[in-house]
Amino acid sequence: MNLTLKKTLTYSMLMTLGTCLILSDNRLSADEKPEHKASKANPESSITVNNCRIKLIDRVILGSDRPGVLEFVEPNEGELVKKGQVIAALKSDALQAAKATAKKKATNDIEIRYSQKARDTAYVELEMNLDINKRVRNTISKLDIKRLTLNAEKSDLQIEQAQLEFEMNKLQLNEIDAQIEETKIIAPFDGIVTKKFRSTGEVVRHGDEVLELVSTKRVKVESYVNIEDTWMFQVGTPVEVQLDIPGVRLPIEEKTYTGKIIFIDVEVEPIHGKSIRVWAEVENRDNDLKAGYMATMKILTDKSDSKVAQKTEVK
Repeated sequence: MNLTLKKTLTYSMLMTLGTCLILSDNRLSADEKPEHKASKANPESSITVNNCRIKLIDRVILGSDRPGVLEFVEPNEGELVKKGQVIAALKSDALQAAKATAKKKATNDIEIRYSQKARDTAYVELEMNLDINKRVRNTISKLDIKRLTLNAEKSDLQIEQAQLEFEMNKLQLNEIDAQIEETKIIAPFDGIVTKKFRSTGEVVRHGDEVLELVSTKRVKVESYVNIEDTWMFQVGTPVEVQLDIPGVRLPIEEKTYTGKIIFIDVEVEPIHGKSIRVWAEVENRDNDLKAGYMATMKILTDKSDSKVAQKTEVK
């Protein structure tokens, strides 16, 4: 009987000790959980954004600034053009003729030189008559002296008028030059012609489309990022992009392209829930990144030069 009692007591003590060990282990685990959560919220980690779409940044449709007839449209679709190159122009024969006339006027200073000679003569005549009156009083009447004085002052004004007209002729020449420039369509950047809407000899109105020009040197990589992740980066944060073409696996998808965040939207997109639209500008080496491709973008928050905003807990 005593032996049975001892076994029972021993068993009870072991059970109590086991229960204490389990409770102690649970408390230890509970104390460690906050530290584990904090490591997940580490702002130094990068953000991977899937389902990004590649779009063009430099894409313009060039049109005519004035009505007229196209004298030439140089490039065809697929041809490269340089920044500043005249790629199309309207006929400008009438303007060229007007320019030749204006140029003659703008370089003709005969009226100025004549006015200067007339002024010199008027002042000489005035001085001579004043000198006569000094020698013989009242030989020249006061009315004649006033008339000669007025002629001398008038000659000064005629010089100013001639100089003004000379400057106006120069401005008219500049105006015609500006009108001739409006007949030209100039490439605003290096690029490739993707569409040709008009050909040589066609009549165009003001604003009519002539060519579409695209540059592929840089592209936009656009997607949506969770609101909580937008606190981890700012405009200027570097990114790395890889193509992710659905349904195939190509060697080009192994290449990495670098860029930086350019735009973070100021409002939440309702159709995307708690997401904000962002896009990065990425250098398009070898023109690999084509508009419409899908890609994965990694936002390198740990390499950002800018100060990252701190997330505030709302109570």
